[in-house]
Amino acid sequence: MALPSLIVFDLDACLWEPEMFQISRPTSYDAKRGGVVAGHDTVRLFPGAAAVLRRFLPGVDPRLAEVRVAVASSTTEPGYARICLGALLVDPSRGEAIEDIVDYQQVYPGSKGRAHFPALHAQSGVPYDRMLFFDDCTYGDNCADVAVRCPGVGCVRTPDGLTEALFEAGLAAFARGERGVLQLR
Repeated sequence: MALPSLIVFDLDACLWEPEMFQISRPTSYDAKRGGVVAGHDTVRLFPGAAAVLRRFLPGVDPRLAEVRVAVASSTTEPGYARICLGALLVDPSRGEAIEDIVDYQQVYPGSKGRAHFPALHAQSGVPYDRMLFFDDCTYGDNCADVAVRCPGVGCVRTPDGLTEALFEAGLAAFARGERGVLQLR
């Protein structure tokens, strides 16, 4: 199966909840709460997102060993997101955080199609047609924005957060040569 060279994940409502604008300053990972403490809230990975991200840890899924990972978020609280990337554990037994598997970060307010993806392309050197993107599209259709402004990217909507099924369907569609906003079966 042909794999993308770069897989890009949105953060809020795609990998984790609650969203950064909904919380107070996050502090550290709490094993009892299963996430990063942020005042009275706890930022947790969606179960499917945790399962997908674990596959990028060294030695877990050899098929994904050469695939690079990026995050792209237009959060209004990029500092909070960076704290969560460094503190939220992908695999608590291994002590590895999200930032340990991420090669590139574009986390700041702005358009994913006009700012984040061109920056990821410049940073990584990966052509758009070798990228696969997952986004919840809650506050606007970021997938359509990226598909129009960065032709060639495969875009997968994750309206209820990233799941293993959506991840696999996205990989399969990418392998079939589908690009743009993917209509997954």
